[in-house]
Amino acid sequence: MSQIASFYLLKDGRRQELSNGGCSGAVYMAIWDWCESELDLDVRFPAPQTEDTLDCALMEGELAEELLAELKGHDLPELAAEIAPDWGLSTEAVHSGLETLLSHLELTQGGGALLYEMI
Repeated sequence: MSQIASFYLLKDGRRQELSNGGCSGAVYMAIWDWCESELDLDVRFPAPQTEDTLDCALMEGELAEELLAELKGHDLPELAAEIAPDWGLSTEAVHSGLETLLSHLELTQGGGALLYEMI
């Protein structure tokens, strides 16, 4: 299983590839799990999946705004230290993933969506 993480900004009918922050798909799976268990936000629910896609998430509209506000309201290094041990990941990797996600969610303000895929 390769676990290549990819982010795309969907805005104005275009799909723009964004950086994955140098993180594996496992980092983002851990973050999505935290979103579901701690925030009761299901980012995976509306996401389209294909045979080649191992994990997929779509954040748009109110969901993107809510997740952005939650991330801004947390101390990201502390949050990374909370998430990482449950998944056997380094705190640094999870922190990088959280920073990347926060940065990408800011791009969705004013319309647009953030699509995540792991292949």
